[in-house]
Amino acid sequence: MASMSTRVAGSIEDLIGDAAAQGITGDARMDRAVACAAALFLENRIADVRMTDVAEKAGIGVATLYRRFSTKGRLALAAGTLLWRRFNERITDLVESDAFLAMGGANRLERMLRLYAEGYVENAGFVLFIDDLDRLLVSERMDEEALGAYAGEVDSFYLIFADAYQLGLQDGSVVRKVDFPLFYRSVAHALMGASQKLARGEVIPSDDFSRAADELECIVDMAVRALR
Repeated sequence: MASMSTRVAGSIEDLIGDAAAQGITGDARMDRAVACAAALFLENRIADVRMTDVAEKAGIGVATLYRRFSTKGRLALAAGTLLWRRFNERITDLVESDAFLAMGGANRLERMLRLYAEGYVENAGFVLFIDDLDRLLVSERMDEEALGAYAGEVDSFYLIFADAYQLGLQDGSVVRKVDFPLFYRSVAHALMGASQKLARGEVIPSDDFSRAADELECIVDMAVRALR
């Protein structure tokens, strides 16, 4: 399993290997296309990548690519599923570790949130890709069925967060009861939204992103203190 320092972006060979191992589409040629698309989207942003670019890099005909995915949004969705799985490897490593299982509930919540924050800082290209993808999916009005696998990856660890909260209530490390689904969404959106702002770059002098990682740590600190 990948180490917690693994970056989402990697060589095209790594991406192709992951796509094949995970069976993103169930078709080896299409899995390769998804991996190639992911690499191009991370390098050039979604809007600047054409379906013909992906087809050429994957070594397939563009008509074949359209027959499988029909729109760039659906291809980007598959690429997003692959990239979230790569990102999630670091969280899986954490939650399966003996050290994590020995923690109290509040400490589990804090460690997971900090790992997300660290991952977002280390993977600015991935964070920008998610921003692009969100906008594209809204414009294409993607249906819930099409979003299924992608949504599952985004929310992979919700139940572990919820279990940690409940454990914290039981062991006394969490002293404030909250509407946990609302708490989770609020913190997750705050971390991702701030990360996307930081990844896009400074706009006005007061933005001052010289302590970008500290900004995300501040969000984590506020979230954890709200429960403790």
